[in-house]
Parts: sequence; C-alpha cells; structure tokens
Amino acid sequence: MMEIQDFLDSAYESGIRDPVKWMQSRGLQMFHWLKGAFPRNILPSDCDGEVEIGGHFLRLEFKSEGLVKYNQIPKGQMRQFRALVKTGIFTVFVAGHDQRGEVTCLRIISKKNGKPSEKYIEEIDNDGMHQLCKQWAQQATKNPC
Repeated sequence: MMEIQDFLDSAYESGIRDPVKWMQSRGLQMFHWLKGAFPRNILPSDCDGEVEIGGHFLRLEFKSEGLVKYNQIPKGQMRQFRALVKTGIFTVFVAGHDQRGEVTCLRIISKKNGKPSEKYIEEIDNDGMHQLCKQWAQQATKNPC
C-alpha cells in the first residue's frame, strides 16, 4: 500500500502542486491504472475549463497564485499550452488564485508573430478576468476560423 508521503512525492513529480485540490477536481478518480503507460510516469492533465467560439478555443487553467506569479507552472503543462497556441486557434489563460479561490494574477499565452507569446498581469480580480474572457469571446465571434 502506498504511504501518504510516497503519494505526495509522486504527485509533485507528476506536476501536481496541490494534490488535495487535484483529487477533489477529479472526483477522486485516479489514473493509477495508466502508471507506466507513458514515459516519466506522466499522467493525463485535466482541463479546468475550455470554451469554443467560431472555431477559436480559450483554455482556462487555475493554479495557486505563487505558481503563476513566479512562473513555476509545470514544464510539461507549459509545453502543452504552447503547442495548443501554435495551432493558431487556442489562447490560454492561466489564472493565479488565492486561498479563497479568487483570481489575483494572470498569464495569457497567445500567438503573436507566428509563435507563442506570454503576457503577465500582476494584479487582476474575478471581474477583470470576466472582462478579459468577454473581450476574447467578442474577438472570436468577430473573426471565426
């Protein structure tokens, strides 16, 4: 049987920085049966949210504010986000949140001049995030793929 510290170590190695929140978001579903199927013991990444409008996709990812503020998003996830953005149809919002789940900062990954570009917004709240999502939706509606 797996010890708690072994689980925490394994979760951290897999890029899961908050195992309790991860387990809650997965409804306690675990991909333990996939262990070893992929290199480096990686497991599937969850998508916190995704919207499609006019063939454009907005991926929403929520992380603790420190990970977003100090750009410590797991490397594998950042590779995934950049690959999505390279398609030209994805924009990724990685929102940092505080202990209450309120948005505090944001990294926007979008395609600029043919390659992924990042913009960091140091201070933003839920209303500001709402407005950015609304702006993205308006732009996607005006320019369908």
